[in-house]
Amino acid sequence: MNRWENMIPTASSLEERAELLERCQWVPELSWRQIENLARYLQGAKTARGGTVIREGSRDAFMCIVVEGKVHIIKEDIEGKEKLLSVVSKGQTFGEMSLFDGEPRSASVRAAEDTTMLILTLANLQRLMEEAPILGAKILYKLGRLMSQRLRMTSGKLVDYI
Repeated sequence: MNRWENMIPTASSLEERAELLERCQWVPELSWRQIENLARYLQGAKTARGGTVIREGSRDAFMCIVVEGKVHIIKEDIEGKEKLLSVVSKGQTFGEMSLFDGEPRSASVRAAEDTTMLILTLANLQRLMEEAPILGAKILYKLGRLMSQRLRMTSGKLVDYI
């Protein structure tokens, strides 16, 4: 089984990956040339509804951009019951923290419906930074903004429980 269990490789050509990336509007500020360049570092994958994309506690370092479909971010509570933390759909990402901290996954991700994703591994992010530093900086900035927004949302929700 591959490192992304329940996922089937897709979008094998550079052009297919670039078109998927443009269609989902994850980075609308990029030119077509930049989208094509970024697509060189991405891999396409599909998973069927109910398929697990990430298991809580796993250590694979990659993030996913949802191109079609949606996934559920799930965490087990102290009693082992699954709690839905969020729903991620077209044009949104999950798994970014693994690219920065090397810690085990903090939640599981399961496909809520048939889902197509573009995957950026840590190794490919590092290659991108070396080979196309300006584009790499734009992607890191985008990821930093996303994580900051999520932290602010979480802090806002947490205050209700303190």
